[in-house]
Amino acid sequence: MTRFISLLRASLLFVVVVASIMCRSDAATQYVNGATIFGRCANFAVQAGTSISFDGGTTNVNTGNVGVAPGTSITGAVTLGTGYTEEANTASAQNCAADEAIAYDYLKSLNCTDTLANSDLAGVTLSSGVHCSASGVFTLSASALYFDAQGDASAQFIFQTTTTVITAASTNIILLNGALAKNIFWQVGSSATLGASSFFMGQIFAAVSITVNSFATVVGRLYAQAAVTNESTATITLPSQC
Repeated sequence: MTRFISLLRASLLFVVVVASIMCRSDAATQYVNGATIFGRCANFAVQAGTSISFDGGTTNVNTGNVGVAPGTSITGAVTLGTGYTEEANTASAQNCAADEAIAYDYLKSLNCTDTLANSDLAGVTLSSGVHCSASGVFTLSASALYFDAQGDASAQFIFQTTTTVITAASTNIILLNGALAKNIFWQVGSSATLGASSFFMGQIFAAVSITVNSFATVVGRLYAQAAVTNESTATITLPSQC
């Protein structure tokens, strides 16, 4: 089973990278319930308010800029895809910081359509909607979380927490029946932590910080109003907008 999950993660990453090459991730405007969500952040994979740290081995940001504002600190080893840049308190990073804050507030303001009594998403299959945690946290303790679009490629999956999102090591997110990574959004009241060697999908908007542990793979965006820390060799890829 472990070998199967590893092969599945590798296959999913290959498909995502190929799709990103065929269709520029920053070429389209993303909407949530009719509202523009990314604004001037569309081509940013990682954005933080105070600092971004790439610790340990080199992190690969396959597509997307890396920006920080109003802070200026981007440290550690990172390899960016062709045409993407580090933006340390540049005008582009400042614009993204402003639009990221607006997007966070918008996601937070949405009415919850599904309050989950169990905060652990392990083995759960969810359809589209605004999913909230009764406890104020979401965890993925083991195995996988499944998103089922039920044949609707525009189906959106939105999560609201008052505090944290934490995924365990080697966990996965799996898309079913037309679900797309670009349509997954996580509004996090404090901090998000992604487990080592995990496979995560979606755009994280965190009020404080995001930590990506060693060898994790992210298909989505990491936006934090304070710090983003990437441990050892992580891989981050913007989702295809096709």
